[in-house]
Amino acid sequence: MNAIYEQFRRPSGPLGWVVGQAMALKNTSRSQWVLQLLAAKPGEQILEVGFGSGVDVARILRGVAPGGKVMGIDLSDVMVRMARRRNRRAVTEGRAVLTEASVEDLPFADDQFDAVYSVNCAQFWPDLQAALAGLYRVTRTGGRAVIAVQPRHRGATAADSQRWRDKLERAAQAAGWRSIAREVGPQRIAVAAVVLEKNH
Repeated sequence: MNAIYEQFRRPSGPLGWVVGQAMALKNTSRSQWVLQLLAAKPGEQILEVGFGSGVDVARILRGVAPGGKVMGIDLSDVMVRMARRRNRRAVTEGRAVLTEASVEDLPFADDQFDAVYSVNCAQFWPDLQAALAGLYRVTRTGGRAVIAVQPRHRGATAADSQRWRDKLERAAQAAGWRSIAREVGPQRIAVAAVVLEKNH
């Protein structure tokens, strides 16, 4: 069980490639719901933490066109290669920059992004508040963040989603963010999400 959990945290090797393909196929409705909350606008610079196979990078690129840019980090070299292949043209043109890096050590300048988001990665962050503080640092004043977690353990219920929503909000507020929306999605195993704003 720990080996499977590790593959979802940091896919590696041939099994990691399979996990990446599965995530790309299974998570369309979840991703679309989260991206509606993010509401990308033309010309924006957006950061995705944990881009996986790069499916959402392609979706966000459409939202920020023309003139926008998507940057992303992922712990897995397998996912970086997969996402770069999936978004080859955007990478070549410099509209997408996808890097192997950790949320604990963000390789970006202060106030760099109009928006940041992460789907189903926060549960793997060793220090949730510290990670959210790092995302706060790289977001411009007036910028926003959407952080979403879908509980996937055996027997997960709506109550688990609500607990995650509350946990995300508490950690975000402690990191300096202002919470502007608390959401639980319509999926069978509901996605918990917070929509945040950096107001100073």
